[in-house]
Amino acid sequence: MQAKLHLIKGKPQDKTVDIPPGTLKVGRDPESDLIIAVASVSRHHCEIVNEGTRLVIRDKGSGNGTLVNGQRVHEEVLTPGDEIQMGPLTFAVEIDGVRTKAAAPPVPAAPAARPAAPVGPIQAKPAAKVKGTPAPGLAKPKVLAPPGKRPGPDDVLASLERLASGPKKKPGLPVPPAAKKNDDVLEISDEDLLDTDQ
Repeated sequence: MQAKLHLIKGKPQDKTVDIPPGTLKVGRDPESDLIIAVASVSRHHCEIVNEGTRLVIRDKGSGNGTLVNGQRVHEEVLTPGDEIQMGPLTFAVEIDGVRTKAAAPPVPAAPAARPAAPVGPIQAKPAAKVKGTPAPGLAKPKVLAPPGKRPGPDDVLASLERLASGPKKKPGLPVPPAAKKNDDVLEISDEDLLDTDQ
């Protein structure tokens, strides 16, 4: 692997440093391979290792840290276009002639959300009916029978049919809004609310 550092911030501009196979030592120490003689760079600042298949940077406990793409790192695998900052200098990484970052793979689009099911009017479930007790809000229906006679099965059937057919309209009177037919609500007129105890 051929690797280089290109100085992109600091002087001398456009200086290039080759990174041969093995370890490149960076710091203020005169024994360093890349000497950066400024106070903000530690004597043994970092090292860059060309392993042949990858390029790794390791901070050596520097006081101001080693930054890769603006983030302080202890150890990081470098890729083309990465920017390394050591003190006042910033270098761009070149690997095998490539100096720009690879384009990130496109993020697959999220599947289109299914449209929500249309919400219609909420209908309450009927209350559980206890045997012999009318539903809440409804009086027990009165079964019509001739005076003095107990209602028979035919009278009960006639009353139920009348309930199912809807409220009676009195001739000549307008139907009040509450008495208009609504398919979702069972409406009963006062004439249909009858007491069977008579």
